[in-house]
This record gives sequence, C-alpha cells and structure tokens, in this order.
Amino acid sequence: MTVDSWSTQYAARREIAKRFGDVFSLPLAKRPRDVLLDQLGDGGCVLEVGAGDRRMKRALEEGRNVVYRSLDVDPHGRHDFRDWCEIDEAFDLIFAFEVVEHVEVAALADMLSNVKRALKPGGRLVLSTPNIYYPPAYLRDVTHRTPLCFDELGGLVERAGLRVTRVLRTYHDPLHRRLLKRYALGWLFRTLGIDFARQIVLVAENPAETQATRSAA
Repeated sequence: MTVDSWSTQYAARREIAKRFGDVFSLPLAKRPRDVLLDQLGDGGCVLEVGAGDRRMKRALEEGRNVVYRSLDVDPHGRHDFRDWCEIDEAFDLIFAFEVVEHVEVAALADMLSNVKRALKPGGRLVLSTPNIYYPPAYLRDVTHRTPLCFDELGGLVERAGLRVTRVLRTYHDPLHRRLLKRYALGWLFRTLGIDFARQIVLVAENPAETQATRSAA
C-alpha cells in the first residue's frame, strides 16, 4: 500500500468519520490493555509489534492458551523477530501499543501491509496511539513523528485491506474524576475541541476469505 494518493486517503478517512462520528462520540475504555484482552478471548497465536520489554507477555498468557511472539528492532531486546521478512507464521491477533506515532506515514503504510499479510483470515489488529485531541499525550515525546487522528489512522488501516470494527478512547482515573469530566464538563471539552481521554484504541479485522476468492485462487 502507498499513501501517494491524497484523494484516496481522504475518502477513506471520511468513511471512518462517517461510520464512527467525531472523537467525542467514541466510547470510553479504561486502558488499551483492556480492549486487547477483550479481543483475545481464550487464546491463539499473538504478535506484539514494538514489544519493548515484553511486559505484555505475562498478562496475555495468564489463564489463556496463548503463543506469544514479539517483533522489535531493538538489538538489545530478547525478541523473536527483528524484521517482518523473518516472520514465517500467521497470527490470530497482532497488536502495537504506542508505536504508530513513532514512524513516518510511508513506513506506517508498509507496516500495515505487513500486518495484513501476517494475520490469519478473521484475525484481529489492535492499535493504540496518543489522542491528538489531548495535546500533552502527543507533544510530550520528542520521538513522536506522526500525529494521527483516529479517522486518519482508520483510513490507513482500511486501505491496507483490513476492516475497522471498533474505535475507542481510553481514560483511567478515579470514578469521581471520570464522572466530572465526562458529564459535568463534557460540554466544555466539546466547545474547546480538547478531549480528556489520553489515547485512541483501534480494532480491525482481516476479512475472511470468501468462497469466490478461494475459487479464483
């Protein structure tokens, strides 16, 4: 997939916005991890992209029949893969937490194409990224390169051949603060165009092969 066609990307972005509404319409979850575990179910073969210290491995394997793999360019980490070209297996779920904002758009398009190839039919992708409507989440890290509105990211994901099924915002704070910001001050955040939710989490699915597709192959 390439990103050289502005009109195609814009149309894909508009489709996501039409389907999910504006950022303030997106449902809330506490953490990206909660969304991931909900998608994982009882188990499967899982790939974490940009795995860092692999801290998610234990959480994923606890009480589940999970085969965990990690992909990371860090030469000092104990990872299964350093590059997409090394991967020779298919996954039920691929996830990347706080990764996509660190790469240029062209590299992100390549990454999503690789995700598409590595996912089993019906497999799922879970991505998180800073919510650009909550400016500190993106601006406080000098290594961030690409600010991604949820509809822009969703457009890129769908152009790679995946189907976006859910988009959420995440915000984890004591109950009284959540109620205050969501209900008492919600009108103010909408008026100012600034959100209190720190992250966006996107869930997509690799469409299963149809009988017509298999016959054509």
